[in-house]
Amino acid sequence: MSTPNQQRREERHGRSNKVNARNVIRRNGHSHHNITPNISPRSDNSRSENNRNGSISSEKKAVCRATQRDISRPAMAVLHAAGRRSTRKSRRKGKSSRNARARLYKQGYHRGYDEGVRQGQSSFGLVFEGVSIIIPTYNQREYVLQCVSSIEKHTPAPFEIIVVDNASKDGTAKAMLRKGGMVRVAVLDQNRGFAGGVNHGLMMARGRHIIVLNNDTLVTPGWLDNMMTCLASDPKIGVVGPVTNYIGGDQQIEVPYREVEEMWSFAATHNRPDADKHRITDRLVGFCWLFSRELLERVGYLDEGYAVGNFEDDDWIIRVKLAGYQLAVAGDAFIHHFGSVSMKALGEQDFAVVNKDNEQFYRQKWGDPHVLVAETSRLAKQQTSGTLSGQQEDRDTSTIDPRQQISTQGSQDPALQFRHSYDFYPEGSFLSDAKGDVYTLTGGRRRKLNIPVPRGISPVQVAKPDLLAIPAGEALISAGEVHGWPMEAQQVQNKGIQGSPHVLTEGSIVTAVDAPEVRYQISGGKRRRFVSVYASERWGVRSGHMISVSADQLNSMEEGWPIIAPPQLFNPDL
Repeated sequence: MSTPNQQRREERHGRSNKVNARNVIRRNGHSHHNITPNISPRSDNSRSENNRNGSISSEKKAVCRATQRDISRPAMAVLHAAGRRSTRKSRRKGKSSRNARARLYKQGYHRGYDEGVRQGQSSFGLVFEGVSIIIPTYNQREYVLQCVSSIEKHTPAPFEIIVVDNASKDGTAKAMLRKGGMVRVAVLDQNRGFAGGVNHGLMMARGRHIIVLNNDTLVTPGWLDNMMTCLASDPKIGVVGPVTNYIGGDQQIEVPYREVEEMWSFAATHNRPDADKHRITDRLVGFCWLFSRELLERVGYLDEGYAVGNFEDDDWIIRVKLAGYQLAVAGDAFIHHFGSVSMKALGEQDFAVVNKDNEQFYRQKWGDPHVLVAETSRLAKQQTSGTLSGQQEDRDTSTIDPRQQISTQGSQDPALQFRHSYDFYPEGSFLSDAKGDVYTLTGGRRRKLNIPVPRGISPVQVAKPDLLAIPAGEALISAGEVHGWPMEAQQVQNKGIQGSPHVLTEGSIVTAVDAPEVRYQISGGKRRRFVSVYASERWGVRSGHMISVSADQLNSMEEGWPIIAPPQLFNPDL
């Protein structure tokens, strides 16, 4: 039995042990929080001991309660402060990471953009071995969407689609821009009509071959392959068209279907390759043309003098035939044509007015185009070398950009006498491009004026490709080298006519006494007839330039290439 003194010593010793235990727990508790944020009032040891003994001793409960009172509030404060610091650090790291990624993205974007510009500049003017399909459209969103979808589905050959939107108001541009893929979209600020829309697409085209296609068409399986086979079958063939259910001329065929859904099975059967269905024709309607880039460079753009549409396709086809090409129909290539939906949208009265005005302009420009084509073919047959003396002798094409020297099978055959548009321009005339650079056409060469344009000279604007196609000569650097054209009649007469009175001054404009409406230019000792009064006026010829001579005097001279009017171009980018 303990004495009272011994009991008091044991009590003091017990209290001391409890105080020491609390101090240890406080120290350990704070140390624990600094290491492990998610602290639990119960340690793993207490849980395991509880499992072993089934209960917690009262002393341990007291220790736990004391521990909770002493550490709960300070521990929570430490936890929250650490959490805030951790969050701020995390946010700073996240923001820094995002900024770094943004900088890398911008750097990559600019590098990619610069590389794209470089490649675009280096590839400008180059072509790809495929077909550029040009579709002009105006307020016909659903039709053009169907047309593009049919091309994508039924054209296995490499191609690009160029949709030229003539300032439509029905959402056509947005719908086309969403298509992406091989569809390129040009959105014009005003309705430039069929000719203007096609010309803009021709300017954008990169393909070795080109197709002009109406927006209200559906192409069918085998359409392009069969047309390409027809084009390649004879180097004299320049333009190929398909057959269809709705069009003028001999391209229209009888079809058994009434609904579009029934058309596909008919087309699948009809489009089986059959060269016996290929035939030469005299006219191709512009709802679908296939031709080579070489032909485009020889013939040039469509004439934008035709308002909205109609007759501009006939105009272009005349120039194709004057260049020496033939036309063909691929009878084994059928496409569906809904039929002039853009023109019908004008209304019957407006359509009649447009059609009448365009027909009048066509006749004013060409006179009798059938006679013109026949006479030009006859002249071509008389040329044994394919050149005309005084106009195309010894042409050096070494100065032409190699990318412009795009040839097909036909251009390599010396027996084929394909011509350029400038072969039908008057000698000594002045030409300009949209930028204002001025050239004179002399001896079949373009000579740039590196001096201010002399007073009294009014250059005629032509497309840049037409100018580039003309072999370059030496630039003119002195005003004394520039001779006005056309020359005034009084100026020609003052020069006098050397030798025989039957020899007419080079470059003079003459008419027969008994046919004053027919005008000629004397060039290279030959008489070159302006195909119409309009053609002569487009080149600046007026009554004060003309000299009247006898019909016998004119007829005694050899005949040269006719002179035609250049197409009107309203797009400054051409």
